[in-house]
Amino acid sequence: MEHCFDAAVIGCGRMGAFASETMIAHGPPCWLPLSHAEAILSHPRLKLKALCDISLEALNRAGEKFGVQRRYANPSDLLKAEKPALLGVATRTFGRAALIREAVDSGTRAIHAEKPLCNSMAELEKLRTLFASKELFVTWGAIRRHLDVYRQALALARSGRYGALREVRVTFGSAPLYWTHSHSVDLLLFAASGRRVAGVHAVLDNVVRDGPATSVTSDPRVISASVHFEGGLVGHITQALGHDFILSCERGEITVRANGAGLDIYSVKGGGVYASFADLELAPVERPQGALSPIRQLVCCLEGEEKSIHENALLKQDILDAQLITFAMLQSHIQESKIINIGSVDPNIIIFAKTAGRYA
Repeated sequence: MEHCFDAAVIGCGRMGAFASETMIAHGPPCWLPLSHAEAILSHPRLKLKALCDISLEALNRAGEKFGVQRRYANPSDLLKAEKPALLGVATRTFGRAALIREAVDSGTRAIHAEKPLCNSMAELEKLRTLFASKELFVTWGAIRRHLDVYRQALALARSGRYGALREVRVTFGSAPLYWTHSHSVDLLLFAASGRRVAGVHAVLDNVVRDGPATSVTSDPRVISASVHFEGGLVGHITQALGHDFILSCERGEITVRANGAGLDIYSVKGGGVYASFADLELAPVERPQGALSPIRQLVCCLEGEEKSIHENALLKQDILDAQLITFAMLQSHIQESKIINIGSVDPNIIIFAKTAGRYA
C-alpha cells in the first residue's frame, strides 16, 4: 500500500473550503477543484486530517462537508497536535508570514499558501531566509501557471515559431493590488522564465497612508504597471477587460482568453505582411487541475522527485520576487512613478490592504 501524507487546512472560508459559487457556475473547468480542502481530498496520496478556523460556524460547516472530525479554533493547537506534512494556508494576508514560519518550525515541509505572501518588506526578508531551505516546498494561490492552457501558451511563445517573446500583457480590468494583482505579477514572472527583473514602474489609485509615507492602509488600485526584465522583455498590467494573458512575439501573439476558457494565435503567415487569426484546438485535459495542480507538485516534492523539487525551487524564487515587485509598485507610485530598481525597494514598506474593514 502506498504511503499517504497527512494534510490540514487553516482557514475554512472561500479558498480554504468553499469555492466561489460564481467560479463554479461560470469559470472554465480547468479551475476545479479550487478550494484547498477539495484539492487535498482529490489527491490519492493525501489524507485531510484536520481543519482550523477562528469561526466555529465556518469550521463546523467545513468539517461536516468533508467528513473531518479533528477541528481546531487555534492554528498553533493544530500544528502542535497534528504536525501535518502538507498544509493549506487560506487565511487573510495579515499574519500569514508568521503562520508559515510556525508551520515550518512544527515540522511541516510542504505549504500551499494563499496570496499575497505577506504585508511588509520585513516579513518578506524573514520568509526569504525560510524559503532558502531545500527541505521546504511552497506553492501559492496564483495557480494559473500550473494550468494546462497557460503552459501550452507559454510553450508556443517559447517555441521559436513566432520569433522572440518581446512583451507580455495581463488584463484583469480595474482591480486592487493585493486582492487581484498577485495573479498578474505571477503570470509576468511565469512568462519571463527566470529572466532577472531590472525595474518596476506603476501608477496607482486609492493609496491611503496611515503615518509614514511607506505605510499604506488601503489596497491600492492599479491604473497601470510595467515590469522590465533583462534582455528587453517587458510585462504590462493594464485595466483592460478580459482576464487575458497575452504573449506578444515578433511575428505573432498567443493569448489565453477569459481566465483560461480558450487560446488563440494572431500571427503573420509565410511572407505576409498582415497578421490573422489561426485556428487552434486545445489539447483535451485528461485530469482535474485547479488547486490540485500545485498540490500535485508538492506531493511529488515530498516523494523526492527531482524534477518537481527543481521546479519548486524556481517557483519559490518567483513567489518571493512577485511579492517584492508588489512592494516596488507602491514605491514607484510614491516616488512619482519613477522606475524602481528591484534591489533598492524601501525596507520600511508596509501594505495592510484593508478595504471596508476587511484585510485582503
